[in-house]
Amino acid sequence: MSTTNAPTKEASIEQLQYARILEKGMYTGLLLMVITFALYVFGIVKPLIPLQDISTLWATKSGIYLTTVENKYIPEGHSLKVKVHAQQDAAAPQAQGHEAKAGAHHSQQHVLSGWAWATLLSYSDFLNFLPVAILAGITILCYGTIIPGLFARGDKAMGIMAIVEIAILVLAASGILKVGGH
Repeated sequence: MSTTNAPTKEASIEQLQYARILEKGMYTGLLLMVITFALYVFGIVKPLIPLQDISTLWATKSGIYLTTVENKYIPEGHSLKVKVHAQQDAAAPQAQGHEAKAGAHHSQQHVLSGWAWATLLSYSDFLNFLPVAILAGITILCYGTIIPGLFARGDKAMGIMAIVEIAILVLAASGILKVGGH
């Protein structure tokens, strides 16, 4: 008497494909981490924030850190600096007179948030973010490659779940889907 739905100890083709891509992506990300870290630590590529300033900045609250980086370290002419100046110009009329509230800077939108780091990849301290993004995003690629096989073998439920998983991950990475107060 055999059952067709009996659990098996063998991995499916999709599981093996997912694992191969995940393994290659993981090793690629780790190798890039070592390379970008070496470029940073050995000064081969110039950082945006000088190494001697890092410990002081890390000791500050995140809002102060971001404001300092945006105002002091992002070079003039960079697209983020243009946004900083635009925000400051827009906030200037509000800050005049009695309308300014103490602590209003806490609600300030920082230009150095979300994917803004990608515009600073020419600096070694931001180049280090690239392998982290690769490691975080490899799951999307893994799911994307197994979807055709799932539907081909008639596993529509798993195929739909993989599509939904990709959608959730992409929406979360884009900043559209947010959970919590950050």
